[in-house]
Amino acid sequence: MTQQAAGGTPRNVPDGDDLALLMRCYGYRVTRAGTMTGDPTPPTPAELAEADRRGWRPRHTEQLSARAFITRAVAAAQALRRDDVAAGFIAGVGGSAPRGRQTLISYAWAIHLPQALEESAPALPDCGLDDPVEIDVADKLVRLALGSVWNELPEHYLPDLEAAACHGLPKPTAEDTSRFRDLLAIIAAQPPEITPGALEKEIARRKVIPRSDKYQRYGILQALAEAGVMPNPDLAPSLDRHVSRAEVHRAQALAKGAPRSDIVPPLANWRGAMGIDRQRLQALFGVSL
Repeated sequence: MTQQAAGGTPRNVPDGDDLALLMRCYGYRVTRAGTMTGDPTPPTPAELAEADRRGWRPRHTEQLSARAFITRAVAAAQALRRDDVAAGFIAGVGGSAPRGRQTLISYAWAIHLPQALEESAPALPDCGLDDPVEIDVADKLVRLALGSVWNELPEHYLPDLEAAACHGLPKPTAEDTSRFRDLLAIIAAQPPEITPGALEKEIARRKVIPRSDKYQRYGILQALAEAGVMPNPDLAPSLDRHVSRAEVHRAQALAKGAPRSDIVPPLANWRGAMGIDRQRLQALFGVSL
């Protein structure tokens, strides 16, 4: 499913000239703030042909059975080290490599699927996939390069996982780690009643996550919740075990306040009083406050 480069290796997240070309093909551009927005100027036939020549196949939707998708996602996740996934996330939050933001969520979703498959056999587990799965792989790789984070769309996770497994994840700089620690300090210092939505606004005001928009900041907070670093009383972290869609829906019903489509469990169930799980933070990221 993931497009193959020479030798059958899954494509990496694009950069340089390839990224610029694919952004034209998909109608994306980068703002002065470093975030992604739409480009109203359509790509030329020559640009689309050049992307095809380079093997990217832009605007091409591929199809895979849910079982085959799960098999490949599990294989890719098992090829990754949790420490490398955590380090890549810090690099993504810090801004040196926005590509690193998504993989923590992708990895947490995939790594416990083998046990879920055993328990649900012969049916597939309740993991949020349609069957068959349809995806424009090049588009997802471009958006990863630009820092997108998908918190409830597992059909987007395979290109991320296979690129990470085959090509590695970024390493954080000292500045990335400092910014990551600043983010966590902001979260830990919030008043007890603050909601995830209000927290995102405070993070935006403090400009602690460079090259990020509102939805990318929500995704980063969701990853911290999926890892259990931002705890909640209603839903287990997906980094600990397989969490079914039915469990997520039940947790959504328990979340305080009006439901929002852009903030989902477990993040939706966090409040400022729950703060940061410092033990988990240290164990997963090697960072203390």
